[in-house]
Parts: sequence; C-alpha cells; structure tokens
Amino acid sequence: MLGKVHTPASKRLLIVPLINLSANMFGAAVTFVWFSVIEPKVTRTAPATSVWDALVFSVLLMVVVLLAVMPVFVGRVFRPILRESRVVTKDALPEMLDQAGKAKMLSLIGRIFDLPIKIAISSLICWLVMAFAIAVTPYVLPSLFPWALGNSLEIVAWMVFVGAPSTVVFAYFALDWWLRSTVYHSFPHAVLGSLPPSRRINVLPKILLVTFMVGSLPVALISWFIVHRIQDIQAGSQSLEGFISQMPVAIDFLLAWALVLAAGLSLFVSKSISEPLRYIRLAMERIGTGDLDTVVPVVSNDDIGHMGEQFNLMLKEIKELTAVRETFGRYLSEEVVAEILKSPGGVELRGELREITILVSDLRGFTPLSEQLPPHAVLEIINRYLERMTDIIMRHEGTIDEFTGDGILVFFGAPRVLPDHASRAVACAVDMQTALTSLNREYHELGLPRLQMGIGINTGELIVGNIGSEKRKKYGALGNPINVAFRVESHTTGGEILLTSSVYRCLDTNPPVCSTREVRLKGIDKPVTLYQMTAENERQGRSTGNASSDGHKD
Repeated sequence: MLGKVHTPASKRLLIVPLINLSANMFGAAVTFVWFSVIEPKVTRTAPATSVWDALVFSVLLMVVVLLAVMPVFVGRVFRPILRESRVVTKDALPEMLDQAGKAKMLSLIGRIFDLPIKIAISSLICWLVMAFAIAVTPYVLPSLFPWALGNSLEIVAWMVFVGAPSTVVFAYFALDWWLRSTVYHSFPHAVLGSLPPSRRINVLPKILLVTFMVGSLPVALISWFIVHRIQDIQAGSQSLEGFISQMPVAIDFLLAWALVLAAGLSLFVSKSISEPLRYIRLAMERIGTGDLDTVVPVVSNDDIGHMGEQFNLMLKEIKELTAVRETFGRYLSEEVVAEILKSPGGVELRGELREITILVSDLRGFTPLSEQLPPHAVLEIINRYLERMTDIIMRHEGTIDEFTGDGILVFFGAPRVLPDHASRAVACAVDMQTALTSLNREYHELGLPRLQMGIGINTGELIVGNIGSEKRKKYGALGNPINVAFRVESHTTGGEILLTSSVYRCLDTNPPVCSTREVRLKGIDKPVTLYQMTAENERQGRSTGNASSDGHKD
C-alpha cells in the first residue's frame, strides 16, 4: 500500500521558513505597535524619536540578529533535510521501497518531525538576542535608541515573558501541523507504519502549555498592565483622566492579540490531535470491511503516534493469525479450525487418550508412473488429486495429519470429538473413491493416465495432541492403531476400501461388504479380519436401506 503522494516533500518544506517568518513577524509587529503606538498614548510619554525611526531601528536589529543566528540553523539543520527530500519523488518511490530505502525515508521523516522544536529553539534564541541588544543599546549607543530610556526594561520584559513565548509556541504548533500534513501527503503510507527516530513530545505537556498560553497569559498581561498603570497614577507619573481615556484602546489591542493567539493555537492543537485519530478511525473502518492490508499513517511522534504504531503492530499480528488460520484451514475443516482456536490456550492442545478412526489412502502404481511423465504433468496430476480429496475430507470433518507423497493420513474424532467418527471415515472413503472416478474422466479428456486408490480404515485408542518442540509443533497422534491402518491399506487394490473389525463394530448401521478376508499383519500374531467395500457397493447399500426404510414407514 503506497498511499498517494500528492506533492513532493521538498516543495512543501519550502513553506516552512515562510510559516516561521510569518509567526515571528506577527509577534514582532505586536511588540512594535504596543511600544511605539499604544503605550505612548496611554502613558502620554513621547518617544525619543518618531515611529518611523523606531521602525527602522527594529528592522535593522531583526536583520542583524537573523543574519547572525539563522544561517547556522539553515546550513546545519534545514538545508540537509531539504536536499534529501528532493530524492523522494513519485517516480523514484517504487525503487525506494526496499528495506534500505524505507530505513532512509524513516530517518528523513524523523528529522522532519524534529524540525518544529529546532525551529522554535532557533526563534527563541533570536528573540533573546534581540532583547539583550535592546537592553544594552541605550547604554552603548544611546543616540540610536528610539524609545525613552525607561522603556528599555519594559520592552525586554515583554519580549522575554510575552513576545518570545507566545510567538515561539504559535510557530511550533503551526509548523507541527504543516509538517504532519507534509509527511502524510509526501511519503508512501507503507513507510509510515511505525514511529521514526525522533524526539518524542507527548500530548499532555502540549495541552498544558496551550492551556496556559490561552487561559492564563492574556489575563495575567492585562492585569499586570492595569495594576502597573494604577501604580503610575498613585506615583503621580500618570493622570487618571488620560489613563481612563486611553485604557480601552490598550485593552482592546491586548484582547485582539490574545484572541488571535488563542484561535490559532486552538486550531493547530485540535488538528494535531484530531487528524491522527481520524486516520486510525478510517483504518478501523477499512478493517471492518475486511481490508487487512491497510496501514495507519503515523504522522506524529507523541502518544497518538505511538498508538498508531501499536495499532499497526496489532493489525500485523491479526494478519499473521489470519494467515495461520488460512494455512491451517488447508489441512482441516473450518469447524475443526474453530474448535482448536477457541480451546483454552489456542492450539496448545494437551495430550489425551482418545478413540478415533484412522483413514489411510494411497495411489496404486503412481511411483513408476511419475518416473515416466514430465515433472509438470506429475504435479498437475497429484495436485488435482489432492485438492479434490482434501475438499471431501474437510466436508466430513476429518483432520489431515500429513500428505505422504501420493498418500494421505486422516484422523476422525480429533481434535474435535466426533461420536460418529467411524461412520464419517467410511462415508469419506466412499466419496473419495467416487470422486476419483470422476477425476479419472477429467484426466482422460486431458490425455493424462488414470489413477487407482486403495483406502484402509482402522479404529483404536491413540494419544492425540501437539507433538514437537517450542519452535515447531504439529497436531498429531501416537499409537499402534496408526500402524495397523497403514498395513491394512497395503493389502488394498485399486478401488478397494478395507475396514478392520473395530471399525465395522463402531458403525451405526453395518454397510454391505463385498467380502471378508483373513490376513496377517506385521506385528500382530493372530490373523485379522478385514471387510472389503467399494464405492459402488456402498451406494447400492444406501439405496436398499432407503427403500426398506420407506417401505417400513408405509
């Protein structure tokens, strides 16, 4: 799943300096207007020079500070990221989706996530350097300082405690939102499944910081302004009439600034929380429709990004379990798979002694036949055969223990308990022989040789459960009845079904048999009676049984 790459990351990253510059220019403009226009009217203290001189001084100071600080940041942080991002283009993505390409893109994404905090720190340094310059200029170059000497400390206090924090925080969240969007739209979602290596800042400190900025700073600033002016009135340096006449302008200005700050921060913070959660919700909706290939794009390095990463890991485990179940289902029926998975401990089934029925089938003369045919013909024959037989075994709820070349070993009654396990095994054997007759007609039309199959069935007590080690396990059975079933099958001819007496006794209704025979099996001292059946014989028996049943009902 690549995800749509709408815009190259390099183009979107070019907007980053504009966002940062706009935020800082807004903060500088608020500071300039306050100390050059609003406060002089309230305090009725004329500045040392005109507003235009103050503007020239402020612009020159900002240019000097930016030229001193920003080249270090741009050269060592921003430019390398911009240069690497130019490689990530829509045409180059297919070649970059190998393991090394994904690791390289994740490293780049991590550094993009780190940009907001690095840019915020560089902006804070600029503000502090400018505050220091304003603090020393009246003493070093008093002729250049455009404000009254007493205003320098107020300007420095504003810049350090109001202008710098509000501007830096605003720029951080604006950049954080923009860069999240950049990562989402510029990188394939297949790469965004995990958190990249970056500095992690959780949601709680972000919310606390914004809450303080929005709820406390404006109120504290306005309160400080009013209290400070009242102290000036009490000291006689401020007239009450002048304060009352100009105070609404100052209060409105501070409120407008606070509203813009609050609206911007609220918007960016809400987006930084809601958008990643929306990606998770959309992924859950797609999973609900059966799409397990979806990926939650991790576009934040906070708690929500960590939650998205864990969601992807959970989804990966679900896919693996689904794959295991599908693979398991190739050997077992859906009912048997469900029985195993819902058992305590999942597939960690404990060993137990249980009476089950074993079915062993094998093709007659297939080994010399396979030596005469080309490999592709051998595979086509055996795969068609095994696919058809597997469907029949699953339909009768048998458990395929293994394929032994052209042979099949099947259990009935384990792991799922089946009271009629013997009847199911016999019915399954009959259907297998019938299906082979139909399959041989298909082989004849394809010019392939016909097959013949013998089936041996035995019932007995076996130890069933998981066999193997912690690294690899297999559900199987142990016991001599399995050996007996294999030896019974070795006495069959093509088209025959041989039952042991233990199977025959377990059947609800004794099926018609062609004949019985006494044979000696390896490892058994006494002769064993075997009951011979054929598919045609069983079908005739079913028809006769149904007719007798109908006549009895009448």
